Amino acid sequence: MGNILTVTLNPAIDVRYNVENMRLGEVNRTKYIEKNAGGKGINVSRVITQLGGNVLATGIVGGFTGKLFLSKLNLDNIKNDFLETNYETRTCIAVIDNNIKGVTEFLESAEGTPEDYQKFIEKYTSLLDNGVDIVCGSGSLLKGIGKDAYNILIAEANKRGIKFILDTSGESLVKGIEEKPFLIKPNQEELEDITGKKFNNVNELVDTAKEIINSGVENVMITLGGDGALLINKDVVYKATFPPVKIKNTVGSGDSTIAGIAYGLSVNKSLEDSFRLGIACGTTNAMMDKTGSIDQKVLEEILPKIKIEKL
Repeated sequence: MGNILTVTLNPAIDVRYNVENMRLGEVNRTKYIEKNAGGKGINVSRVITQLGGNVLATGIVGGFTGKLFLSKLNLDNIKNDFLETNYETRTCIAVIDNNIKGVTEFLESAEGTPEDYQKFIEKYTSLLDNGVDIVCGSGSLLKGIGKDAYNILIAEANKRGIKFILDTSGESLVKGIEEKPFLIKPNQEELEDITGKKFNNVNELVDTAKEIINSGVENVMITLGGDGALLINKDVVYKATFPPVKIKNTVGSGDSTIAGIAYGLSVNKSLEDSFRLGIACGTTNAMMDKTGSIDQKVLEEILPKIKIEKL
């Protein structure tokens, strides 16, 4: 079994408030509260851990919130080795009221410094040299460390023959593509954002993915929400679909998909079978209350129902 490293460069304490009849400008009392270590890479780590994989989570944390964040990782049995700095790790709040459609969110931003990032690079390369087979770089970046922060991480992995899976958006995705990661995972909206195109059908998505592959990226996975996902490389185009299920919470489903793919590759599954496992993990997560989490029994029921076809 191979070793997986996840990188979260803008982690958070995710706070979930359940309230009844939320009123703006007035006191609202919570019916339920939950605090977890958050960040896309943390969701990936949690699901790989639940799958039984060898995973280590790294990134940059700081302050009292950072200490709480690390304690939450330890409670979840997620192995971790983060750079600790003086800045305060952010808190992100989600307010859920069954009488209000959607989730009301308050997302803090957090600062970093070029010096912090340089120290992290030293830690990161040391971790790579200790034996890593796959790196998953997920999510947004701290303010102040540069939009090309993923580029150095990808380049260092490529030097060592380590597969790098990149799941970010906007400018950091555009720049990250320049370093030719093993796989990127934009959704359709994110792909439209970085290309300035509007896609009307699968063929247009595939054509754009092939342009990205011609620039050096090995695999492009495009998630399509309820319509499944595409996985494209120079040799094949796969389309995955999943069965109708009762959706509870789609947050973290993309991260769970990345976890399934990375775990599959780490145990020498084929790309097609790793893709199938990824879609099954993403579907299973959507059926759970907790973000970035799967249930093995549900996963085993879903996995045979994932259809993969070659286009």
